[in-house]
Amino acid sequence: MERRKVGLALGGGAARGLAHLGVLSVLEERGIPVDYVAGTSAGSVVGALYAAGLSLRDIRLAGEKVRWHHLLRLTVPREGIVAARGLEEYLDRLIGGRTFDQLAIPFAAVCVDVISGEVVALREGSVARAVRASCAIPGIFSPVKRDGRLLVDGGLLNNLPSDVVREMGADVVIAVDVNGDPPSSRVPAGIVQILMRSIEIMQRAGHESRKVVADLLIRPRLESWSLFDLDHQDDFVKCGRAAAEEALGSTIEQNIMPAIFG
Repeated sequence: MERRKVGLALGGGAARGLAHLGVLSVLEERGIPVDYVAGTSAGSVVGALYAAGLSLRDIRLAGEKVRWHHLLRLTVPREGIVAARGLEEYLDRLIGGRTFDQLAIPFAAVCVDVISGEVVALREGSVARAVRASCAIPGIFSPVKRDGRLLVDGGLLNNLPSDVVREMGADVVIAVDVNGDPPSSRVPAGIVQILMRSIEIMQRAGHESRKVVADLLIRPRLESWSLFDLDHQDDFVKCGRAAAEEALGSTIEQNIMPAIFG
């Protein structure tokens, strides 16, 4: 009997997106295949690298070397405080300048068009540029212009794109929400953190109002760290592993494996 196709939806959450690596490591250990990937914001970064065929070890090493100042450049504040051109260039080097049709796994980067107000799932052209658009937090990062659209962070409307990966052809959807914890009680410092906290709250409200069309929802517990904590990468990965093991431990025999392999 032919197995069913598995889709992975990776949610946004800035530095917390590193928890996706812990989840992916458990999926690989359990022999769960990934046939489609859709990612929003930080989830699009991890998703693109994984879909390009990079090993989890290589993705982890790339994450350990990077700091915010490597990815962001100050700009004249007309459309955003900083430009994420550094992120685009860094990703392009890591994946060898691939376009979507050159990826090992079909992938979609989820954005929002601020002109039409529509969710846009990018699946053609430059992967790195699409990921940059998916990460373009309004007011902080400059939006990306493409095909008459003005694209920003997909988390505004769809921070956990389980519906997108279902539309791509997945029969079984595993969704990873790295932004599901209550907001940190720490007082945000400065305009950037205030903007990020505001968007985080808005994303959570939007997520709660939407039905998550996933067969398995994995939610790492990340409330101890902010969206900016690149210094806690090991903790993020460990939390991702723990959440995946807990979720799969309770459902793998009853639901997921039979759903995939029949």
